[in-house]
Amino acid sequence: MADTTLQTLPPDSLADLAPSDVQIQAARLVHEAFAAALRLTANGEGKQLEDALARLASHLREWSRMTTPEAAHLRLAMILAGLDQWGLAYSQAFGAPALAGLSLILADLRDNMDLAEEGMCQRFLDTLHGDEASALEFKIAFRRELHLSLWHTMIAAENREQAEVLLHLLGGMLLALNRAMPTLGWRLVADTLATIQIRCLQHGLAASGLEQEMTEELFAGLTRELPDASRDQVNQLSAEAVRAWQEARHATQH
Repeated sequence: MADTTLQTLPPDSLADLAPSDVQIQAARLVHEAFAAALRLTANGEGKQLEDALARLASHLREWSRMTTPEAAHLRLAMILAGLDQWGLAYSQAFGAPALAGLSLILADLRDNMDLAEEGMCQRFLDTLHGDEASALEFKIAFRRELHLSLWHTMIAAENREQAEVLLHLLGGMLLALNRAMPTLGWRLVADTLATIQIRCLQHGLAASGLEQEMTEELFAGLTRELPDASRDQVNQLSAEAVRAWQEARHATQH
């Protein structure tokens, strides 16, 4: 998503080690690994499950090492940070047992580091946490997929009680994100809201019933709870992104 204030973004101190395409690839791998871990945990057991999870961890580790040693530590830090956030969100929604496979993958990745590697990886994790602009493309991309996944789960809920649990979880996450990233968090919130609106327009989702009600409540709750400045920025940027998508779609249809 682009806007007229894009040039005011602070520089990404990690861009040389992880260019935009690498950051986006990391976010995609995090999403795919998390989904695979959930599926394997639900359907497998015993040695077969352990072997499958070990292969998944090995795949992530191999990808992280397909670069220089320093950049490899950053790649692994992004993988760990992203999987941690996916796990935290889903454990709140569905409980820790569903995340057993993810826990094993995280343990595998961490246990295979020596002390020097662990120290370098932790340094990058601290940078990701402490510097809002660091690996911003990764943060936007992995958060978009995480929030969108929770939203899809919310609108697919079997009843209002389940939907409201996910509504409060997703709304709370977006508000917490804005607080944790006081300078740039609103951009991630705007990206999520724009993506949800575009999915609704593109696929006719949340057009009626409980799906529509929960989605409208998510947007209304954020409007109520976001600070005035953040709310205005979120609304402006998300509206611009949706409008740009509509114009591009219109242009391709004529």
